[in-house]
Amino acid sequence: MARNRRKQPRRDALLAAAVEVVGERGVAGTTHRAVTERAEVPLATASYYFSSIDELIAEALTAFVRQRAEEIGLPHRDDVSPATVAEWYAEQVMGLDKSKRLAFYEVLLNAARTPELAEAARNAMTSYQDWAVAGLNAAGAPRGVGAARAFVALGLGFGLLHLVEERESDTEDLFTALRDLFIGSVLDPDEHAVWTDRLSPDTA
Repeated sequence: MARNRRKQPRRDALLAAAVEVVGERGVAGTTHRAVTERAEVPLATASYYFSSIDELIAEALTAFVRQRAEEIGLPHRDDVSPATVAEWYAEQVMGLDKSKRLAFYEVLLNAARTPELAEAARNAMTSYQDWAVAGLNAAGAPRGVGAARAFVALGLGFGLLHLVEERESDTEDLFTALRDLFIGSVLDPDEHAVWTDRLSPDTA
């Protein structure tokens, strides 16, 4: 257990610094020294607030993802449409700076091993899905919640590609892909069946 869990400037600085270091070095490369140097506090400060580097990393990433979930939460607005959702989502995915995007993917990769991170990751995914559901409902799609996960997966995939090979058109390309996914989601049942049959491996 940490010796002191009260929110204090140095403690908050350590949490913010840990996210930056994780984004640059990954979880495995994050150390007390690297975090305290980034936070510009004495090395002993980390062990005063946190019992281990694992506890510091887990709490920092959990707080980061919770804040991210709040930032992308669906606001109360009447003008939600597939176009506004696609535009907003593309900007959210591509607008996050590289260090924070890397830290976010570190959370997802480590969520399977850390229950506390898993809960935070699910909350962030739910926030993204809420936007997708709102757009699908506005478009009259029959499978709002069920189809929303595909939108989240598409955004995460583009985010990874952007890390590997950054292109100026990535935001626009993601918007186009999301728009096309919306179009596919609102096809009437007969037309959907035609395309399903046409794209079936047995008829390729």
